[in-house]
Parts: sequence; structure tokens; C-alpha cells
Amino acid sequence: MALKSSIYPRIIAVETALKNYTLEEVLQDAESPFLDQIFAQSLNAYKECRGAKKQYKIELLRRLRLRNEMDSLLSQRYKSSVPVIQHFFDADKQVPIWSIFEVITLGTFGAFYKCLDSRVKQAIVQELNMPSNFNSASLLGDIIFTLKDLRNAVAHNGIVVDVRFKSNSVNQGIGKLLNGDSNITGINFNEITDYIVLLAYLLTKLQFARADRTKFLDDFLAILKEYRASLPQPIFSKLVSSQAVRKIQEARKFSDGND
Repeated sequence: MALKSSIYPRIIAVETALKNYTLEEVLQDAESPFLDQIFAQSLNAYKECRGAKKQYKIELLRRLRLRNEMDSLLSQRYKSSVPVIQHFFDADKQVPIWSIFEVITLGTFGAFYKCLDSRVKQAIVQELNMPSNFNSASLLGDIIFTLKDLRNAVAHNGIVVDVRFKSNSVNQGIGKLLNGDSNITGINFNEITDYIVLLAYLLTKLQFARADRTKFLDDFLAILKEYRASLPQPIFSKLVSSQAVRKIQEARKFSDGND
């Protein structure tokens, strides 16, 4: 329980901050807060795949699903009388993107990000000071989906310590990004430690208070100590690698060096 209690407020904070960074760049690019113009101007990643027929279809279908998801979500939220949505429909006005972002799931947000034109993605990662030489603009979409599985498990009180929540294989480019940008090695998302490291990395990039980043990492080390004391060694070793403490120490060094 202590592990989920530590993760939940941080993952919600990261989700909110990433949405806010994305909103800022989308509004600047589309020059409108409304979906029709945003789709027309800024959500055209599929057009960048015209030379690759298979990928073009994949990306276009993602965009079509996204529009269906968002329209369905608006209908559901209006039916449920969610004030931030109902207000605009009752006034016969379009719902602005910032109100939609208040009610979309992290998975839908991830799809939204992946559909963005590359120039918008690049603007977002530049604001986050993420390195361009590791294809951060593309990887941030994979990072959002990696966080989605963890967030859902924590929110629904699922088991997280053995990473059974992982729905798909994680893009190993994320581990290479963490290594290249923060010198944290051995990240493969086969243990919960790697998700803690990813969250700490994002908290640092998003410029959350260093004191809270430090507490987050120190609390995780304390939880690992409790696990080691209470679990049989074979079980503990299956859940936590021998490199876990070293990874957290490297994450702490990165956090301390980026205020």
C-alpha cells in the first residue's frame, strides 16, 4: 500500500503537467482551442508516412480512432452531467480543448500525442529539455503509454510490485534515452524500480520541487528495505533486481544535479 500511495500523487502530477505542456504547444500551433481546427492543423502525423503505405494506414487509423474516442467521451460526459463539458453543450458552444483534457484518460492523451505533427512534438520536448539525439519527440508518446499501465493499476488498486500491469512490451528506446540523458543504466521495465526511475526522471524534467523528488526516491528505498526484511529471499529476488538500489542512486544523482 505504501508503494501505491507514493506513486499515485506523482503520476497524477506528471500526467497533468504533460497535458499542460501539450496544450500550450497545440494552442500555439493550431491557433484555435477547438477540435476541428486542431485536427486539421496539428493532428496529422499520418501525413508524414506517405512513403510507407503500411505505416500510413496505421497512423491514419490511429487518428480516426482518436476522433471517435473524443466524440464518444464528450457524449458520455455530457450524459453524466460533468459540469466542465455540460456547460458548453447547454450554451450551444464548442467544447475547448482544455476542458476536454480535463476528462480524457491517459490512454486517449497518449493517442492524441502520437497523432500530433512532428513539429508540435518537437516543440514539447524542447520545452522539457529532452535530448533530440534519442528521438525524444517520438519516445514521449511511448512514455505516456508506459505510465498509463502503471497509473491504471494504482488507481484500481491492482498489484504493481511485480509489474504484472504491463500490457505490452515497453519500447527499449526509453531505457536508452534515460541512459543517454541521465546516465541511469539497465532500465528495461522488468521491475517496478524502473518505473520509479522513469517517474523521477519526468518529475525532474517537469521541474517539480527537488525536495519532493528526493522524498519519492528515498521512500522507495525504504519500501525496498521493508520488502527485503519481510519477504523470503527467493521471492524478493524475483521482484527486485540486485541493481535496484544502484538505479535509484543514479536517479537521485540526476535529480540533484538538475534544479
